[in-house]
Amino acid sequence: MGSGVSVDETGLGQPNEAPPPVVVFDFDGTLVCRDSFFDFAVRYCTGRPGRLLVVSAILPLALLVALRSLRAAGSVLLWGMTVGASTRSFVGALRRYGRHTLPEYANEAIFAELTRHVQAGSRVVIATGTVPLLVRELLAARSFGQLPIVGSRLRRKWGGLVAETHCTGRTKVHELRRRFGIVQWSTVYTDSFADRSLLRGATDIALVDPSSRTLIRTRQLISQTTALRVLRPG
Repeated sequence: MGSGVSVDETGLGQPNEAPPPVVVFDFDGTLVCRDSFFDFAVRYCTGRPGRLLVVSAILPLALLVALRSLRAAGSVLLWGMTVGASTRSFVGALRRYGRHTLPEYANEAIFAELTRHVQAGSRVVIATGTVPLLVRELLAARSFGQLPIVGSRLRRKWGGLVAETHCTGRTKVHELRRRFGIVQWSTVYTDSFADRSLLRGATDIALVDPSSRTLIRTRQLISQTTALRVLRPG
């Protein structure tokens, strides 16, 4: 039987239902109005003077490494935050931040958009540079159902945690394909031109409180047939 056709009880061929549209949401600067992991890291270190001392000591090394790789520099600082600490205790701190602190910075207008797409039956996925645990805890705090998430992954090395995958730029596209088999999407919500790999594949774009530079570069990137909205939730 040819593809694209199903047979109902009458034996008559019926077109298969089209798959639901895929809607991709960024997280930091979009669903929440800050860099969630950076904010967590600052709070985590300032509440632990000994840990802050370690991070301060390796900061010059991180700055030197940053000249070659921001991802590697971030791993140096993350290692300083976690060396000697158990993964369980660090994960617990992440959970508490995501459940009790991060909801204060939720962008209500964009969460309303998220809810609208879910209720419309779209396949909604969150693609973020932060760790998925923070996203899951925020969704749970808001009594929101589970959603597919791709984000940065951490691993242990030399007694601390480092970044295994920094889920930004083209890595988001790779992770969507690897984790969920998603290779096409219709709509993207983001605040950053760093998501241009996602923006290129979208037919509908919502820029959340973008800078003038991001807005100009996005307009230059997309075709005339792509719908572009600018959301300034205030």
